[in-house]
Amino acid sequence: MNTLFDLPASHTPTKTIRILVYPNITYAKDLTKDSFVIYLATAIRQLNRLRDDLFFYILMPERLSVLEFPNTQQLIMPLSTHAPVMRVHFDVPAIQKLLSKSIDIDLVWSHLPEHTHALAATLSNVTHHRPHIFGYAHWFDLNSVATWEGGSFRENVSGLLHMDRCYLNTNAQKTLVLREAAQTFTSAIVQQLDRILIAQPPGVSVNDVTSHIDTQTEKLIVFNHRPAPYKDYPTFLKIVRQLRLARQDFQVWIPLLDTSPEPWITRETFTDKAEYYAKLRSCRVGLSPKQLYAGWSIATTDGLMNGCPYITYDADYYQELDPLAERFQTVEDAVRLLHRYLDDMSHRNTHAERARQHALTALDDRLAMQDVSEYITASLQSMAPRQSPRAAELVALIQQHGSLTKEQLMKDHLNWGRGIPFTPYRRALLSHPHIYDIMGAVPTYQWHPSVD
Repeated sequence: MNTLFDLPASHTPTKTIRILVYPNITYAKDLTKDSFVIYLATAIRQLNRLRDDLFFYILMPERLSVLEFPNTQQLIMPLSTHAPVMRVHFDVPAIQKLLSKSIDIDLVWSHLPEHTHALAATLSNVTHHRPHIFGYAHWFDLNSVATWEGGSFRENVSGLLHMDRCYLNTNAQKTLVLREAAQTFTSAIVQQLDRILIAQPPGVSVNDVTSHIDTQTEKLIVFNHRPAPYKDYPTFLKIVRQLRLARQDFQVWIPLLDTSPEPWITRETFTDKAEYYAKLRSCRVGLSPKQLYAGWSIATTDGLMNGCPYITYDADYYQELDPLAERFQTVEDAVRLLHRYLDDMSHRNTHAERARQHALTALDDRLAMQDVSEYITASLQSMAPRQSPRAAELVALIQQHGSLTKEQLMKDHLNWGRGIPFTPYRRALLSHPHIYDIMGAVPTYQWHPSVD
């Protein structure tokens, strides 16, 4: 059970903003290594450093300790994690049950745009929530990368159009999305997408950046990406096998590998992130492969913040991530660069320290979360409160009772059906100078006459 704190009566009242997080789970084998989970844990940590008025309800297939914060509650429901199926499976009864009258939702932060229409329709028709929706898109079923039947790119675009804003990895990725959308959708829709999509690299926590580089590293090449075709893993194998023909004094580490294809390729993995980071610091060099979907690479940033330099495929999305990294286009280019990193420790260490400094300055995720925080504030301010006799009655009820939970308000005093939206009334309550929603999993409206 997620541990939530009860704030003491003396705590300064908070106009709590309640956010439903809709997930995008693709790495069911180990959810702690899933890109959505990694991003969200970091995002919540940084948002909590910026402000103290956010509470997150997170839909998850199982409870994870990395997402346990004083201001989160994980709502457990079955979720498909096989990517092509997950994008078309939406469980209305489960959503309806979890998003009941007992909670409040001001905003939805969706990480799966394909479900936005279904989610918005469900919220409108079987609940009384009418939140604004924004998102973060971790993946697009572009024709160049969705090799399976039934790609969901059109559904992805349709879902984006329900959002006020959706962040994505890189401007290079945004260009690919707009280009492919233009093949199906009108120019007006493409222009709308252009306004909605905002490039935002995930970044790293500066607290996680190593304080020093390891200057006496093993001759170990790391490929800490998923060993899959969309990460150009077959080409990586060609590179290191060709390198192996010339020399045998190195090893390769692929932590996400199931079965090693060569005795000199290790697949040591760690459940403890500190041990994983320590292993990265011991590596001589990493390789960042061609990515057909033009996304940001958390695997690369993991290495950079631990002082492991990466050679990167020569593409605009890596130019956004690390503009001074050494680049390759061909197998031969990559082999030549790897030879130098294995042989020239001075060159390697210069790039390792440059990578560490780059992570500290240009990849600071506080910059990205500051933008999200400002968006959250602006979005709430744009939601008009309901000014009506009924709204005045609600204010009087809370003043009379001193404190009412959301469930008490709905069940004992309003008994509203699902067709009546409560969201504008909630905005009216929280715009009142003496009504506060105290931080915690259970929305509780309290009257504080002494608070200005």
